[in-house]
Amino acid sequence: MDGSGQSIRRFLRAHYRGAVATLAAGDGVPYASVVHYACDQQGRPWFLFSDLAVHSHDLAADQRASLLVWEDGPDLMALPRATFLGCIARADPDPALEGRLMTLLPGAESYLDMPDFRFYRLECARVRWIGGFGSMGWLQSETDFLLPVARELELQEAAAVAHMNADHGDALADYWRMASGQTAGAPVRLLALDAEGMDLGCGSERLRLDFPSPVATPMQWREQLVAMARQARSPHP
Repeated sequence: MDGSGQSIRRFLRAHYRGAVATLAAGDGVPYASVVHYACDQQGRPWFLFSDLAVHSHDLAADQRASLLVWEDGPDLMALPRATFLGCIARADPDPALEGRLMTLLPGAESYLDMPDFRFYRLECARVRWIGGFGSMGWLQSETDFLLPVARELELQEAAAVAHMNADHGDALADYWRMASGQTAGAPVRLLALDAEGMDLGCGSERLRLDFPSPVATPMQWREQLVAMARQARSPHP
C-alpha cells in the first residue's frame, strides 16, 4: 500500500472484516467492535447491523465513527493497515447493490430474514494509511479514495457473475489457482465483479483477484476475464 487511492481501495477490497469504533451513547467513550463489511463498486464500505448491537445504538446518537482494517500476520506493526474516518449511517441500497452486498456480507441472507437488521454505509471524510515501518500518510477527502464507476457496470454485474458461474467454472478454478498458488479443493464461485477485480469463493474461503487496470464497460470485463484466463493457463517461464 503506497498511499494512492487505488492502493487503499485494493487493500480495502481484499479484506472483509475490521473493527468499527463508535462513540458510546451517553458518555461518548470510544467503543470498538469487530464487523464484516463489503465494498460497493466505488469502494465505499457497507455493513449489516442489528438494531440490538451496541454500535447501532451509538450511531443512532452520533454517526461519527471509524473503520480499522489490517493485514493479519505475526508482526502486525510491520504490516499494512488503514483507518477510515467519517460517519456511518443507515442507507438503503438499490436492488443491484443489495444483491452484491447479500453475496459479499457473510450470513446476510439469513440476517435479513430477521426484522432488526439494517444496511449502513460509511461516508469517509479521510483515511489514515500505514504501509509498514516508515510508510504512512493521510488521504484528506473521500474523492481522493473513491473510484468513479459507470452505472452500466453496477447494473450488469449480477448478469455477468451469473454467466461466469453457469458457464465458466474451469476459468474460475484457474483464477483461484493463479491467485492462491493452489488448486481449489471444491468448486469455485464468482462472488462479485467490480471495475478493479473479482471476489472468488471456494467453500468457506475467499480470495480477491485484482485486474491489472480498472475497466470502464461490461465489454472490458469480458476482455479482462478472457485475458486473465489465458494468463492462468499459460505455463510459467
